[in-house]
Amino acid sequence: MRGGWLVLILSGVVLLACPLPAVARERAEPVSRADHIAAQLRRDPVYVTDHAPRALPPDAAERIRAAVARLGVPAYVAVTPTVGLSTGRHDESLLPLLRDRLRRDGVYIVASPSSPGGEVRQYGGSRRVPLEDAWRAAENELAYDASTPERIELFVDIALSGRARERAENPPPRPKSEVRKALDADDAADRRAALIEWGVFGGGTALSGVPLLALLTFLRVRRGTRRPKGRQAAKQRQRPKKPAKGRR
Repeated sequence: MRGGWLVLILSGVVLLACPLPAVARERAEPVSRADHIAAQLRRDPVYVTDHAPRALPPDAAERIRAAVARLGVPAYVAVTPTVGLSTGRHDESLLPLLRDRLRRDGVYIVASPSSPGGEVRQYGGSRRVPLEDAWRAAENELAYDASTPERIELFVDIALSGRARERAENPPPRPKSEVRKALDADDAADRRAALIEWGVFGGGTALSGVPLLALLTFLRVRRGTRRPKGRQAAKQRQRPKKPAKGRR
């Protein structure tokens, strides 16, 4: 009996001392965000999140794929929320993590589905593209509420224009957003309505004053026509009567 317990205890010690299989460890570790996006990019170089359907048009992936194909270099695009991602320090950026997992040279783009946030970088390749200047120029030339496909399409246009730095350093006035246009249209409609209301009020006041003005004019004219007759009568009363002829 004692020997059986001893064997059981020793077996437990051996099991605890042995490391877990690698497969078990991998299953226990959760898949990171970079791992998930990299796996998607291996199947399709354009990954568009499905967590922002209202912020993206239905053809977002097709438009982005057609735009980056014009760069002439391999491109990998991840449209995903960028909250919590730093664009200043490379060790906190999603781009090098994707590059590390894919191990493929090319242009890497991470863009937000609902805001201007994002970053772009090129790894390897003999043909260099002015990515950072083109990205900055595209952000400056579009309204804040422009869609992500619009930003990437304009970014590619600027990158291939040969004037990426010039456009980045000399941005034009930023176009108005759709929200700003709607607010301006409402303000203009309110001003037009106010002018119409004042016009109607002024016209009604003028029309209501016409009868009164006519009455006052009539009374003034009538008073003027009566006044001379009254003066003539008063003068005739004041004249001395001439003595009749033959009388003294």
